[in-house]
Amino acid sequence: MFWNKRIYADAAAATPLSGAARKELTRLLELYGNAGALHKEGVEAKKELEKARRAIADSIGAHADEIIFTASGTEANNLALHGLLRPMLLQDGEVHAITCAIEHQSVLEPLRALEREGLYVTTLEVDKEGLVDPEVLRGALNEETALVSIQLVNSEVGTIEPVRELVKEIRRVRGSRQGDALKSLGVKASPLFFHTDASQAPLWVDINVEKLGIDLMTLDAQKVLGPKGIGALYVRRGTPIEPILWGGKQEGGLRGGTENVPQAGAFAVALADAHSGVEERAKNMTEVRDYLWSEIKKLIPDAMLNGPSMHANQDRPGFRVANNLSVSVPGLEAEMAVVSLDALGIAASTRSACTIGDAEPSHVIKALGVPQELAGTAIRLTLLPGATRSQMRRIAAALKETADRYRS
Repeated sequence: MFWNKRIYADAAAATPLSGAARKELTRLLELYGNAGALHKEGVEAKKELEKARRAIADSIGAHADEIIFTASGTEANNLALHGLLRPMLLQDGEVHAITCAIEHQSVLEPLRALEREGLYVTTLEVDKEGLVDPEVLRGALNEETALVSIQLVNSEVGTIEPVRELVKEIRRVRGSRQGDALKSLGVKASPLFFHTDASQAPLWVDINVEKLGIDLMTLDAQKVLGPKGIGALYVRRGTPIEPILWGGKQEGGLRGGTENVPQAGAFAVALADAHSGVEERAKNMTEVRDYLWSEIKKLIPDAMLNGPSMHANQDRPGFRVANNLSVSVPGLEAEMAVVSLDALGIAASTRSACTIGDAEPSHVIKALGVPQELAGTAIRLTLLPGATRSQMRRIAAALKETADRYRS
């Protein structure tokens, strides 16, 4: 089988530039002034930078001064975790953080690094759908817990975590701490904050920060039809955070380094487009994705789904994000399958691009309790907006051909 036109099904790793983002990037590339300078060229760059900041804030229901530009989602996660927790460690010594077993490595690895400095971390287990139980979070919280970091959407199996419900547990503890502090006059309540990595969410899920109730949120342009090399961290007013990159007073003193104005502007346009019509986009994509799964099951009856089952109601805990399908074909090694699909014109993946090269099966798949013999068979298909049913038939047919040829 040979296809003349390729199908890109690895949107969780990166997306192409949208037409609007490309147009804005091209326009802003004409700017060469440093946004920190006082001359005309610098002022023009600063004006465009702040325009982008306001646009991103508007897209998520935040204030402009709550948006910090970074070079990636990974940097934003590091800034959130190190910038918040390290000062607390230096001041208090005993500090506790909570995360979950299927977080991106840009959350897990910074927390491991902080453990070497004295932080102690609780990593919550998830159920077979990748879901964090709010009651389990409640049991893990203690008086030294300073930060909970739970992603909004998992990049590998597409689980949408019940962040609003998890935040309710944070608010309950905050209220209790404030009450205890009032009883002990002169004693300040211990801080407790909630961070979510929402990099995979904007095209498919509402990311209004007030509705979510979170204190910090990570965004990444390359996941929303924007450019690579630009991300952002939302930091709610009053959240204490220190820089991790030193050498300048840019970004409110929280991120030294000359700001990338063209990238920021293109990011803002892409995020605004993602915010517009998100519900309808998710509804349409869910129908296309479900059709893909039905075609795969028709051609490969023993194919298995990893992560959340298919639910029509996005508000139901465990719901799978609209563009994600994680499939295992017993006996078909995932890396071989991805190479074969590539030769047949289909771009797919096995896991997060940040963990490619790890010989071990995906930590996400293992955390779901997938049997050892199937742990290396997970194929991730993440679709772009505008994917069609005819493309889904091609993907299913290519996977069938691959399975017939390579499965043991």
